[in-house]
Amino acid sequence: MTQESTVPPRSLGICVTTRESTRHVLGLAGAAARAGISTEIFLTGEGVHLVRDRRFQELIAAARVSVCDASFRAAGLDGEDVTGLTDKDFVTQWRNAEMVERCDRYLIV
Repeated sequence: MTQESTVPPRSLGICVTTRESTRHVLGLAGAAARAGISTEIFLTGEGVHLVRDRRFQELIAAARVSVCDASFRAAGLDGEDVTGLTDKDFVTQWRNAEMVERCDRYLIV
């Protein structure tokens, strides 16, 4: 017989695929941080446009953020400086797959 765990998740992965989700992602990341939950965010597809949002630095403060390099280039953002990220934060979908494997909970927005 299995018992449901009463232990809260220790890590949260959020895959962001839309540009309209900043408010939701900030809310999720902020709540997770306040609860002591480690959060990783992967921006892909239209989600890469969040790097231009004025609140993007709040995401950087609340979570480890990675950006799909292929989506970033496809969106015409290649060459833009993104404060708070380094070249190592622009990655392939492999990072997303690692996040799925590593995190206790995973959301797509």
